[in-house]
Amino acid sequence: MGEESGEPGTLDGDVGAPLILSSFGFIIGRWTAVGMMDLILARAGVELDAAAATVLLTLQRGGGTARPSALAQETGTSASNISKVLARLQAAGMIERHTEAGDLRAVAVAMTSAGRQAVRDIDATSIAMLNEMLRDWPEAELKQFSVLLGRFARSLRDTFTP
Repeated sequence: MGEESGEPGTLDGDVGAPLILSSFGFIIGRWTAVGMMDLILARAGVELDAAAATVLLTLQRGGGTARPSALAQETGTSASNISKVLARLQAAGMIERHTEAGDLRAVAVAMTSAGRQAVRDIDATSIAMLNEMLRDWPEAELKQFSVLLGRFARSLRDTFTP
């Protein structure tokens, strides 16, 4: 890559960049599609819709507690929509609402033990599905892929965090 363009850390527009962009677009589109989340949820035995599962996973990645406004921003949805999704999660016993200690007007949501179990089930199923996809890869390539993908994710976060 750097050798092709003459500069370290740059991609040649004719070779590496188009493949990375098209692959990245395909992976994101496929893995985040509602149908894929429905498949993961069905295999995991978790009775949530894709939107609710996405919010629950986002809540878990953020430490298990968040304000609804932060969840709306993180998931790219409106305040009214996040309110509906949180109501479904609360009805399913996956989250509970509470006021914040420093500001009794501020409401936060927190995962319950059932919510944490659902996330564990979703994660275990996702890992099993990754193993299905990668079953023919040599171990050395799997390790290299995971290291490079993690590095790519850190670069994305560090370079373009709003």
